[in-house]
Order: sequence, then C-alpha cells, then structure tokens
Amino acid sequence: MNKALISCFSIVLFLGCSGGAKRLDNNADYVADSGGLTSQELVRAAEKLADEIGVFFKENPQEAGVFVAHFPTRNDTSEQIQTELFDNAFVSKLIKNKVYTVRTKTREQSLNEIQFSLSGLTSNRLSIGKLKSPNYFVRADINENLFTADGEKIVEQSINIELVEVETTIAVWSEKVSYRKQAVRGNKGVGW
Repeated sequence: MNKALISCFSIVLFLGCSGGAKRLDNNADYVADSGGLTSQELVRAAEKLADEIGVFFKENPQEAGVFVAHFPTRNDTSEQIQTELFDNAFVSKLIKNKVYTVRTKTREQSLNEIQFSLSGLTSNRLSIGKLKSPNYFVRADINENLFTADGEKIVEQSINIELVEVETTIAVWSEKVSYRKQAVRGNKGVGW
C-alpha cells in the first residue's frame, strides 16, 4: 500500500512540476506594469540610434576610419532598466554598420598582454603600435518625466544620445527616442 501511494505521489509530483514557465510571443509589444522600458523597446531604440549614427558617418566619412568609445548608458529614472541590454544591442548594430567601438576600459589589460608577449615568453609577438584611439565618444542616458494629462498619469522615458568628436569636444550629432506610457488601472489601484 505504501509503495503504491508513494508511486502515485511521485507521478503527480512529476506531472505537476513539468509544466514550468511558458514562452510568450517574442514579436508582440508589451508594456511593463512598472512603467519601465521593456527589452523590446530598448533593443528597438538601440538599433534605430545605431543606424542613424551609421548614416551620419556615411554622409561624413572619416579618412582614418571611425573608432567610437561607447560609455555605459546612465539610468536617471526611478525604474530598474537593463542598460546593458541597450548597450549590447547598440554596439552590435554599430559593428554591422562598420562603426567600431574601442574598449578604453580594457586598454590597461591589453597593454599588459602586449608587454608579456614582447618578453619573449610567448610564441606570438603582439605589436604595441596597433592599438586604436577613439576619434568619437558616444554617451547615452535614460531619463523620465512624470506628468498628468486629462486626469491620467503619464510617464515619458527618453533615451538621449550624443556623439562627441574627441579632438574638438564638439557634439556633432545628437538624438532622442521617447516612450510614453499611461498608468495601469486595476483592482489593486493605479500603478505603473
């Protein structure tokens, strides 16, 4: 009797745990209850902005090539936004547009590795003269504005980005992508 009961319990437990989470349609647009930017909105904005930078450099070609230092996106909102998701999609799209990013934060590691290769302890010698310096900086930030329109609470989150020439420190290009969302009304009150 105990063995039969344990067998039935094991089967029920196995079937009950096998359901798991189900995948939602990745192509559908969702609005986050929190009011924060969704991953689809972040990726879409990143790709749009990277394409526009690609167009800028096609219209303004650089003789020495284009090397951009992209600084991590700053989140100035009250929401927890995955800025890394935006940054990764942005850099990926820049590369597809033949705009290359220089990782200035890893420069010290690169120099240490080159110095080690020059010591003669490795079979391949790296050249210190191949390091690239960026000729442009890209800075992005996400901010928000909360306001009321016709009695409805609205949150507007904007991704602002600018391209700054390193030699002159002049902002040569700037753009903004904004998303507006209305407060969610439900049985738990009004929320984002």
